[in-house]
Amino acid sequence: MNKVKIGKYEISADLFIFLVISVLLGVVAAVESTSLANRLYEDLDFTVMQRSLLETPRELPGLLAVVFFGMLNGLGDMRIAAVANIIGGIGLLFFGLVPNHFYLVLFFLVIYSVGQHLYLPLSSTIAMGFAEGENFGKRMGQVQGLGSLSIIITSGLLYILYRFFHVTYQVVFVIAAFAMALAGVLFFFIKNGGKKIICEKRFVFHKEFKLYYILSTINGARKQITLTFVPWLIIDVYHQPVTTITMLFFIVCVISIFFKPWFGDLIDKKGERYALQFEAVIMFVACIGFVFAKSLGSFTIALIVVGISYVADKLMESASMARATYVRKHSHDPAEVARTISMGVSMDHLVSMFVPVFAGYVWYSNGPNGYRYVFLGALVISFVNFMIASKLDT
Repeated sequence: MNKVKIGKYEISADLFIFLVISVLLGVVAAVESTSLANRLYEDLDFTVMQRSLLETPRELPGLLAVVFFGMLNGLGDMRIAAVANIIGGIGLLFFGLVPNHFYLVLFFLVIYSVGQHLYLPLSSTIAMGFAEGENFGKRMGQVQGLGSLSIIITSGLLYILYRFFHVTYQVVFVIAAFAMALAGVLFFFIKNGGKKIICEKRFVFHKEFKLYYILSTINGARKQITLTFVPWLIIDVYHQPVTTITMLFFIVCVISIFFKPWFGDLIDKKGERYALQFEAVIMFVACIGFVFAKSLGSFTIALIVVGISYVADKLMESASMARATYVRKHSHDPAEVARTISMGVSMDHLVSMFVPVFAGYVWYSNGPNGYRYVFLGALVISFVNFMIASKLDT
């Protein structure tokens, strides 16, 4: 197998290409996290109800992830990853260029979402394929840590571009689209040691993974509330510009360089149950911050509390590693891992398609303080998540 020398270390050429891909997808993640909500709010004049309605069709590809995998099964994991990112890049390109028309925005955002959700299960399984021994969490943490470094650099550049050069959202999304499409092309160059990973079964559903499926469903509800409404809380309730979310996201990524490898190592040493309980506790505390920050009196203190809660919320996205390693360790056939995770992704999105519409209505119908009820709901979900995670094997 070909080797690439980086300083005093030697890694396989396949791993090197995958790390480059992780850097490129870090660019995409930075743009989406810092700029998507702001483009909808500032450029396209979306209301909170329009933002909520956008999420149901946008999450539909996640629900259909297991179907997409079944259809593309014969391509093998690497080629599916390539197709996914090229499709996503095309959708992201046109999302950045379309005018203010709800259905055009929706159509291209769904195209981007198809690629994004098709690749979602593969991002973990491919990273675990490069693990040494059983250190799956450690390898995923290293890969995601590098991705965080890419996000840091991108977020810093975005802050400078927005603050001093007043660059348009269109330019930013075109750059992100190119990065995503290039990542897809690079997957064609990964040889995977001469192996083509193809699962014999198009669809995989095992009853022994019932706790994983339940956790995925709960995560879909909790994740979608924070993913959709936390940026909207900062923009709409606290009236913050794009630079605020960019700066907060920058802080998240600086911490993630160290946090994600640490969290991956924690999974290997303490187990998935401990890691997912840790996630639930942090999310519970973060939701308390979202609900009660404005009651603290000072606007500055409230904004700081919300900012800290946002950082904690984003860091806990690392818990997806624990759900992935749980599947990997309990699977009889490594080729079934991506299909099992894709089934979990579909169950996740069965809930997350409808939660934003319901939560958006709750926010909208209860006026200026409606957001509190939304995050109280997320707080309850975090508690349920803790109880289910407690049932996992040690």
